[in-house]
Amino acid sequence: MGAFVNSMKALFSAVMTGGVFVLAVTAMTGCASAEQQRRWQIEAVGGVTSPTERAAARRRAWEARRAAREAREERYEDRRRREIRRARIIRSVPLVSENKCQATLAAVGDQYASEQGAQQEADKAWMQTARWQYGERFMSRENADDAAYECGRSSVGSVVGQVFYRCRLTAKPCRPEKSGGR
Repeated sequence: MGAFVNSMKALFSAVMTGGVFVLAVTAMTGCASAEQQRRWQIEAVGGVTSPTERAAARRRAWEARRAAREAREERYEDRRRREIRRARIIRSVPLVSENKCQATLAAVGDQYASEQGAQQEADKAWMQTARWQYGERFMSRENADDAAYECGRSSVGSVVGQVFYRCRLTAKPCRPEKSGGR
């Protein structure tokens, strides 16, 4: 039985490389020299004999895998950018509605010592609110429709004979007319 096992060892030699068994078959003569077995083992590990060369070979393989991964990621990014560009091209609906005016908007301004000053404060508050809700095109008070002020006293008593007023402006914010280019 021992002679049979020895002859089988001579016919087949297995070498472990990186977690993979490589099976080297000897010539059918029934035996392989030690030099042949050594050559087969070296071929099984990629022809590299020294640990330094094997480490360098592993490093090159790792860099090749990393480069392939980066190339895949770059292809994915390119495809994603193209899809985004396509999405931008497909969208042709205007962001602003075709209506020139928006819904009625009301804003209350800060108190002021005179009614005229209180109206100016209400204008500022209305323009801030219109800008926030509809954008800068709609914030101009001159383009607003149906503007109406509601003003009244805001102070209970008088401080050194001074009475304060507060106003509420209600108006529809409208877009200005389009002007021709030069």
